Amino acid sequence: MFSIRGKSFLFILLIFIGLLASAGFILSRKYSQEPSRFNAPPLPVTPPTSSTLPVKPSSSIDTKTYTNTEFGFEFQYPQNWKFEENSFYSPFSKFNLQGNSSGANYNPFYPDFLINIVTPDFVGRQFSDLKNIASEINIGGVKGSKYEYKEGGVPHTTIILPFGQYKIIMGFGANKAYQSVFNQILTSFKFLK
Repeated sequence: MFSIRGKSFLFILLIFIGLLASAGFILSRKYSQEPSRFNAPPLPVTPPTSSTLPVKPSSSIDTKTYTNTEFGFEFQYPQNWKFEENSFYSPFSKFNLQGNSSGANYNPFYPDFLINIVTPDFVGRQFSDLKNIASEINIGGVKGSKYEYKEGGVPHTTIILPFGQYKIIMGFGANKAYQSVFNQILTSFKFLK
């Protein structure tokens, strides 16, 4: 029925599928063990305010420019940072970009900086319980919302901007040492279209 070559190919294919299934199982367990923002205690409600960013990023750090011509945006970041495009799959995500310092504590599941272009319904479901703590912010000439909250006791900052038929989520992790990098990215962020 099958030749030796066909059996070898089938055997290799089955091993590959098994490895993918194992990786999926491990990742699903990792995500299911992480604290969820929706399981955290209720967030304190603070009145909305307006955020103003510094006019220009610090010039004391050597920078590079990330440019995305497909979605039409760019920003500056420190040259020792690394960015990875489309590092995870989600049916709600059209594009994602994770950024991390080159430090030894790099964790691909919790990037120091994230841009995620998503469908509006995803934003509606994920951030509806935070609408009372939103402040207004202007990034690259576009008005959006800024959320500062704790998830599992860890502080986070998330910015949501309208983007045509989608939304842009910009997230900053818990490491306050990178606050200046986050501000540099936000103040240099430009829409190209």
